[in-house]
Amino acid sequence: MSTPTYQQRKEAARQKAIDWQHEDGDYPYSYGGLAIIGEYFYKLGKRFGLLREFRENGIPC
Repeated sequence: MSTPTYQQRKEAARQKAIDWQHEDGDYPYSYGGLAIIGEYFYKLGKRFGLLREFRENGIPC
């Protein structure tokens, strides 16, 4: 099995954000929970150059 490419990992990160957006309304996050999620998406977005896209689409980061 080969290692995923950078582009595949970037697309997976984008898909995680999309999935989170779809389930966001289904779960009542606390402020602390949102801070943890925001930190996670910030690191993910920074690693793959997706911060601007995440912010434009309402992903906490």
